[in-house]
Amino acid sequence: MVLDHDVIDVTAPTLGSLASHGVVLVVSDEKHLPCGYLVPLQNHNLMAQTLRGQIGASSPVKKQIWKAIVREKILAQERLLFQIYGQNTQLASLVSQVKSGDSTNCEGRAASIYFSKLFGDEFNRLRGCELELEESQSYRLINSMLNYGYAVLRASVSRAIVAAGLNPTLGVFHHHRNNPFALADDLMEPLRPQVDRKVLALTQVNSFHAQGLEQLTPEVKRGILSFLIEDVWFEGRRTPLDISLALYATEVRQYLLGETKRIQVPGA
Repeated sequence: MVLDHDVIDVTAPTLGSLASHGVVLVVSDEKHLPCGYLVPLQNHNLMAQTLRGQIGASSPVKKQIWKAIVREKILAQERLLFQIYGQNTQLASLVSQVKSGDSTNCEGRAASIYFSKLFGDEFNRLRGCELELEESQSYRLINSMLNYGYAVLRASVSRAIVAAGLNPTLGVFHHHRNNPFALADDLMEPLRPQVDRKVLALTQVNSFHAQGLEQLTPEVKRGILSFLIEDVWFEGRRTPLDISLALYATEVRQYLLGETKRIQVPGA
C-alpha cells in the first residue's frame, strides 16, 4: 500500500492490522518520492528475499537488464520521431548494436541524434539548464519542462519499485553512493519519450513564444503531467502507465531473483 498524499492520517491500530496481514506500507514525501516503509516482521518474506536477490544479482544479469532498457528507450525515441516526421532515422540501426551493459554507448549516441531532431540542432540537453548562459530563453524553458516531467516520472517509477518489494537504492546501471533512487533512474529511461512528447506539443503551441514564458506556469505543469494518464507500450499492447509500472517493476524483481529468463520493458 502506498500513501501519497499529505492529508492521509493512519492510526496505530490500522498500522498494526496492516502489518499483521503482511501488507508493506510505503510513505511518500512532498515530492511524491518514497521516504520510508513499514515492513511486517511475520508472514511476509518478499522484502528479505528480494533484497538478497538484488544484492546477489550477478553483473551479467544487471547488464542484460540495462541492455533491454537501452534497446526499448531507443525504440521509443524512434517511434516518437517517426510519428512526428513520418520517416525513419538513424536510431533504428542503433538498436541492433546495443550490447550487454551497452558497452558501445548506444544510449548516448542515440540521445545526440534524438534531441537535435526533436528540438533543433542548437538545442543542448542540460540538467542544470541555468549553467548555460548563452542558451536561448526558449531552450532554457524546454530544459526546465523536461526536468520537471522527468522528476514526476522518477517519483512514479520509485513508488512502483518499492511497492514491488525492490530496494530503490540498488541500481543495475546507476550506482552513485548518494543516490537513493538509482534503480528508478535505471527503469525510467524507456519512458522518458512519454515526457518528451508532451513537452514538444507544448512548445508547438503558438502562445509558447508569444507569451515570452520564462518559468513553468501551473498551466504548463498540468500539460506535462497529462502523460501520467496515458498508455504506454508493454508486452505488445497499450497499457495504462500506472499498471505498466507495477508490472514492469515486478518483472525486474523476478528477473533479478532468477524466476524468469525474460524481461519486458515498457516504451512510450
